[in-house]
Formats: sequence, C-alpha cells, structure tokens
Amino acid sequence: MQIFQTKASRYSLWICTAFIGLTARISIALLGHNGDFDFWIRHAEVLRSGGNLYLGGESYGYGPIWMIVLRTADVVQSFFPENRQIFRLVIIIVLSGADFFIARLIARDFSFIAGIVFFLNPVSIIISGYHNQFDNLALSFGLFATLKIARGTESTPNHNNRKFLIGLLLLGFSLSTKQILILFPVFLLFQLQGTRQRLLAIAVPYLVFALSFLPWMTSPERIEALIREVFAPRGRSGLLLTLFGADYAGVISDSNLGEVARSISTVLFIFVMILFGWIMRKRPLIHSLIVYLVLMVAFAPAYSQQQLILPLVAVFVYATIELKVFYLLTLLFMIQNSDELGIEFFFPHFFRLNGTIYAWLQVLLIIFSLRLVASKYFPIPKSNHLREALREV
Repeated sequence: MQIFQTKASRYSLWICTAFIGLTARISIALLGHNGDFDFWIRHAEVLRSGGNLYLGGESYGYGPIWMIVLRTADVVQSFFPENRQIFRLVIIIVLSGADFFIARLIARDFSFIAGIVFFLNPVSIIISGYHNQFDNLALSFGLFATLKIARGTESTPNHNNRKFLIGLLLLGFSLSTKQILILFPVFLLFQLQGTRQRLLAIAVPYLVFALSFLPWMTSPERIEALIREVFAPRGRSGLLLTLFGADYAGVISDSNLGEVARSISTVLFIFVMILFGWIMRKRPLIHSLIVYLVLMVAFAPAYSQQQLILPLVAVFVYATIELKVFYLLTLLFMIQNSDELGIEFFFPHFFRLNGTIYAWLQVLLIIFSLRLVASKYFPIPKSNHLREALREV
C-alpha cells in the first residue's frame, strides 16, 4: 500500500495501532476476568508477605520472571490504594507491550501489514486483556533470542559471537518466564555447526533457567517441591488422549489404561519434537522457531487455552488455509468458552471448554505440519514466507 511506504506514515500508523490495541485490551478487561487473575492477586499477596510460591499449594508452575511482574504491579497498586484496578492495568500494559514487541518483529522480518494485524487480532486482545495470561511474554523473549542467535551464527566475528551468546541468554530468560521453549535448544542442537556452539546452545539456556530458581533452592526438600511444581502436568486432553477415551480433564475410566495413554502421549510428543528438530535442521532458524510453536500445540498431550496463541505467528506469517481456519475456530472458542468471554452464540456445545474443540484444532495444525515433511503431496500456497521456511540453507 503506497500510503505506508514512507517512514513517517508507518510511524504514525504504529502509534494509532498501539493506541487502538491497548485501548481494546483495557476495554475488554471491563467485561470481567477468569480464575487466573484471582491466582495473580493471591500470588502477589504471598510475595508481599515474603512467602514462597513454590510451596503451600499456590499452584505456581512458572519461572520467577512473572513474579517480578506481579510484584511490580502490586507495588504500583500500593500508590493507589483506592483503585484496585491499577494492579490489573499494570499487567495488561506489560502483556500489551509483549504483543506489540512481537508485532514489531513480525513487521521488520516478514510483513509490515502482518505485524499490524497481529497486534490488533482479537485472540491476542482477549488473552492479554481479559485472560491476562503471559505466554506472549515468554514468546517475545524467545523470538528476539532466536533472531539474535541467527545473526550471531551468520559469520564468525567477535561481535557476532556476542550476539550468539546474548541470544542464548535471552532464550534462558524466556524459559525463566514460561517453559514454552523448553525443547527449542534441541532444535538448535541440530541446526548449529560446531561442537562449541552446540554445547553452548544446550548449556546456556538451561543453566539460566536453573539458576533463576536459586533463591528457592535452599534445601533438598524445597528443590524437590520446586521441581514437582514447575514440571507438574497441567491442562485438558489433547487429540491422542481424547482418542484413548479421556474426558476433557485427561481422566480415563480405566486407571491402568490412563497411565499407559499419558505415557504414550508424552513419549510421542517428545519424539515428534525431536524428529521435527532434525527435519528443520537446514531451514532458516527463525522459521524453525515458528514451526516449533505450531508443533508445541499440534502434538501436545494436554493444553490450556492460552497456549493457542503460540501458532499465531505462523498464522499471520504463512497464512495457509488450514491456519486461517484454525484462527477462526480459535476466535470462536475464545469468545464462547466459559474461561474467556463466555458469550455463546454459535454451536456453543461444540465450543465449550470441556469439549473436543482442541482436538480439532490440533488436526488443523497437524495438517500444516505435514506440509513440512510431505510438501510434494500438499500444494504449497502462494506464500513466500512458507516457501522460505521450506528452503534449505
């Protein structure tokens, strides 16, 4: 579009986009909230009194960076004791900033229009403004980290080595926010060249992740409790568990079969992630990350609905038909399910929270994944970015 070719016009559009997107996120918060925000309030109260979120049944299964956000929001709230909405406003501003940062990266590296649309898309508005979940914060660290790592491996000058290390540190920060990229160092292991780079790619992110918990690792018992809390299985049934006969909570009537089903689902998930890490070993690194985010939802044994934002980068960058359908169904799910807006108007039984909608969303993402391994059987759409993702480097 010719009107947005100049730097000044793009800058103006970004300002308008930021204002509209932030206003939308704040406005949708006026409709209410779900149980996660109640958790944030209780977690902030525990932090205020110097308590330990990894003990005492508070169900805090994340890294410590989100604690910093909650503590900051609580401190800001203390200056406005008569207005209890300030706490939530700070959270929404932080999450909106993460969305905006991701949008800017998409605009810079892929498509200006795609970046604008990403920030204004209703699914992200609902998750950041109403649900107040923070997968996007971890994702913003991860995207930036991957771009740094990619630029740091383009050649061997010292400044590029520094970019590489900074990228690995940022990847560790992403893990210390939320563990959505917990298997991405395996992708790096396949993709990087040289023993030193591969060792660093495995060691640095996981070391940063582990060290971030150091203040809470004060005894063997507390270390055990921390590991149990951070890595506890959570979420509702994915496709494979549903096929095994699990209900939405992952429960199978035959307890022995249930254990076998969960083990098979987990092993298959890890196997598929490693397999795709190998498949993507010669593809551009940033595309490997985008594909990874799709796979994390496509083959996950279980899910929480906020994780449905992970494939959104692929939706707006690649825009294949199955990804577009995935987005449409996800939006209808976000509008209608009882943990989000709860506005039922279109086949509400199908889009209920404890139904099988997630399994169908996984099917769509699996179809997209098959393009990467059997492209000759799946016509490649007119998407330059998807063609780039399939190009070996």
